[in-house]
Amino acid sequence: MPQKKYQLEVQSVGSDTYIAMSKGHHDLEEFMVAAVRECPGWFLGGPQHKWCKTVPDRSGEFDCRYVFVDEGTPGAWPATYCWEFGEDYKRYNAEAQR
Repeated sequence: MPQKKYQLEVQSVGSDTYIAMSKGHHDLEEFMVAAVRECPGWFLGGPQHKWCKTVPDRSGEFDCRYVFVDEGTPGAWPATYCWEFGEDYKRYNAEAQR
């Protein structure tokens, strides 16, 4: 079965830590350019391909939460993910530091 294609759409998904994510497994360099542009000053790094599942937030603080799961888990979808001060954040944010 072919994998669904997702457009690169960066969104903030963190609460205590700045986290940016997009549905789909995107080129990591392209994702980071978009993430830094969308979230300037967050010093994002450490881009990774993950598998996520959307689950209800029982606390009521958020509409839902994203949980990392194994590929093949029912309801799992591919994600490209990064967080503040992740690996190589200085390289990805060099323009913002000037």
